[in-house]
Amino acid sequence: METIEEKMRRLAEERERLAKEEAAMRDEAMAELERISDEIDALEERKEQLEAFLGLNEAPQRAGHGQITNLCLRVVSESEKPLSSAEVKELLERQNPDMRLTSVPATLSRLVSLGRMSRDQFGRYSLA
Repeated sequence: METIEEKMRRLAEERERLAKEEAAMRDEAMAELERISDEIDALEERKEQLEAFLGLNEAPQRAGHGQITNLCLRVVSESEKPLSSAEVKELLERQNPDMRLTSVPATLSRLVSLGRMSRDQFGRYSLA
């Protein structure tokens, strides 16, 4: 029969094993996310090259994923107060009138999940 100390030790070992397994899964998921983001950036660049070659780039330039990330980080860092996603998008559109910025809210949420930004209870973003 197992003693309470043995059961507690076994449970602690199991918790530790599960925590390590979860950390490994998170690392794999983060690596996969970065790989996919890099693929998206490469595809967007190739698309722009093809559009330029075909003369289809007369529409507003579409910002690449990494470019939107950098623009969002810059706007939020330059602000003296937290900004809503609508305010961030408005400022970006004002600074980059010829650029289509379609995924600003998704980019801000992703930056929060990566720990690079924080979102308050009112949905305003600031640097973490």
